[in-house]
Amino acid sequence: MMLMSKKGYNILVSMRNIHTAIVKSPKFHMLFLILILLFTAVYLSIAISFLADTVAIRNSGRIIIISPLHVDGRYIKDSFGNIIILKGINKVEFADDPDGIWMGDTMWKDANVKAELDAMKTWGINAIRCHISVELWKYDIGPNTNTTEHPILRSGVDSWDDVCSISTREAIKRLLSFAAERGMYVILDGYSVRCYWTRAEQDQLPFPPYQQSPNASEIIGSVDDFVEWWRSIAVELKDYPNVIFELWNEPNRNNPPTAFNEWLNASQLCINAIREAGAIQPIIFQWQMGCYCNVYEDENGNPFARFGDHLHGWLETAISNLTDPLGNLIFSTHIYRAYGGLGIYIEQQTIEKWGSNYPYNYTHIKVALEHMGIKWAGETLNVPLIIGEIGADMDWSGDEFQHELTAWNNTLAILNELGIHYTAFWWRESGSFRLHNGPPDFTPNEAGMVLIGAMKS
Repeated sequence: MMLMSKKGYNILVSMRNIHTAIVKSPKFHMLFLILILLFTAVYLSIAISFLADTVAIRNSGRIIIISPLHVDGRYIKDSFGNIIILKGINKVEFADDPDGIWMGDTMWKDANVKAELDAMKTWGINAIRCHISVELWKYDIGPNTNTTEHPILRSGVDSWDDVCSISTREAIKRLLSFAAERGMYVILDGYSVRCYWTRAEQDQLPFPPYQQSPNASEIIGSVDDFVEWWRSIAVELKDYPNVIFELWNEPNRNNPPTAFNEWLNASQLCINAIREAGAIQPIIFQWQMGCYCNVYEDENGNPFARFGDHLHGWLETAISNLTDPLGNLIFSTHIYRAYGGLGIYIEQQTIEKWGSNYPYNYTHIKVALEHMGIKWAGETLNVPLIIGEIGADMDWSGDEFQHELTAWNNTLAILNELGIHYTAFWWRESGSFRLHNGPPDFTPNEAGMVLIGAMKS
């Protein structure tokens, strides 16, 4: 042990006395408080800087914290590096109505929209996919739209006052704000050039010669017109961290082979325009309507899949030809069992064995999905995949209705296991793929109950 000298001891005592005097001094307490405040200010400044791209202040006066998404290989992540799996529904707005239909009302009311979003939230939904018609956004159709200056006059609608209370752009912005407050992302998906009030069709591609809506070329006359449409969307929505851009719904549908290259070129121009506008949000690219394949059984009853339309036919080419400076591209396809999306039994003995033309057994569905490239997209190509539309056909009856529900449950379970994103079709009480019994309670039907279980698993 080292002993301290008397001189050293006296120095130590003197230092202790000085320290005691300082601590007891009121000035010391004031200085200490100032230092704490300065440290807190610096810390908050750093924290706010870190969160700058995740904080948005909206007109409601609330501070909304929702992190913008980005792509990291096969994963979609938030700004904190958390892996996010999008599990949502198709709401369809704004293809058939300028401000949407909320709580069964075609006239926009903030309270209605919030109530419907709250109902979605109780299901575990974190993403809403909304169709948009080009003309509604391009002309910002609303109650004050002059019908004499717009082709809407030809549809027989005398005034927009009867079908909407706010304009399309304002409605979309409010939806984004209300969804952000609830931690929900919104996919805006180009669907048709004309809106349903003007007898729209689901256009195969949004530019000539692939349009099907009447007089569509007056709205979008070229690829450049379509690119500028997306640029205008990006300019106005770039500050909404919860928006995701989907270029077009189900492009192609029996178009000639040259259409794929035309669509790749148009999509690249749209990606460039969106980024030039300053928008950093993910962009979704799709080709074809969806997937299907044939399913067989070998002599031991083991399933295997062959043929069909699947991701192998276009995805790798799209990845090689599309460039996003931010690397935020997501790829999409659609799956419906009734259209062979989970496979089709071809051999009569297999049909008789299972009592259906379409697989509903877990193993058979998984074999079909893997054959169509659902697993391959992430594991081999290392890109994120979202099933933009998938649903259970509620119009089946008897045994086939039970098969449909079984297939629905098994399919969602497989997608969850593979970490595949999906938005179910659709959030309405009508149509074959309905999920609930309508407002005000949105009570889930059998398919809705299965979806809720998958959302929360």
